[in-house]
Amino acid sequence: MQRQVSYNKEALLKSLILLGFSVFLFWLVKSNNIIYYINPRFAGLTKLAAVLIFLMFLVQAGNFYLQTHSDHRHAHAGRGRSKLVFLPFVITLLMAFLLPNQALDAGMAQNKGMDLGSRTAVSVQSGQAGANPGNATSAETNNSDANSRGYTEQDQNPVQTKIDELRQASLIQVSEENFTLVNSEVYTYPDKYAGKEITMLGFVVKDQKFQAEQFGLVRYVITCCSADALPAGFLCEYTSAPDFNEGDWLNIRGTIELGKYEGETAPVIKVASISAAQQPENPYIYPVYF
Repeated sequence: MQRQVSYNKEALLKSLILLGFSVFLFWLVKSNNIIYYINPRFAGLTKLAAVLIFLMFLVQAGNFYLQTHSDHRHAHAGRGRSKLVFLPFVITLLMAFLLPNQALDAGMAQNKGMDLGSRTAVSVQSGQAGANPGNATSAETNNSDANSRGYTEQDQNPVQTKIDELRQASLIQVSEENFTLVNSEVYTYPDKYAGKEITMLGFVVKDQKFQAEQFGLVRYVITCCSADALPAGFLCEYTSAPDFNEGDWLNIRGTIELGKYEGETAPVIKVASISAAQQPENPYIYPVYF
């Protein structure tokens, strides 16, 4: 029976889709736009996924040329299969390339469940200290026991060491590295931080619950990907607060005080000085594990 070469258009479509996803993932990592979607510590896994998808593309591309019998019953097998099943993949790929890569905006904060009146849902960098009042006390006890056995400070809980530094400092400079630790500590033990000065970079959010001179200064905290992004920050008070627009990036310096929010005691930053700022190249906060 005579054999002939035919072209498998379905295999061609599959291979092009796989190539598109592989190229897109490589481009995300290379351009650093990956930060808008996942925690950068997973960039290596993204590269691995791109490589695996590219290998799948090579396998699928090899199926484009098929040597078949001339029997028409088999030569065109599957030709009637609907190509609509590939439409969702094509649309997703087009959206990935055509839609702009940008950070979550301030308008999403309310939808994400922002609450600046109580301790924000942001965990501390370690599971041993700062997660709740009892844990911190336990960590302090453990450190005392470690000292009694002659251990050095480096042998102690590194998170507790950071907490001790915060509690002893007269000025708390909030950075990307200590953001979640400061947030957790101040909301858990506001009385220990009342009266301390603090500096912070963040964007403005406003809420109907806020008074005229109040605004929230927050950052999005991402543990895994943008889907789990949580807005975290502090309630601020400043006489010119109405002059700021939601989404404005600001550098502030002020003093932590015990204030009221919806009838409950909450830490509030009394802003002393403020300046406009540019959105950082990477606007998100990623929990640091000491």
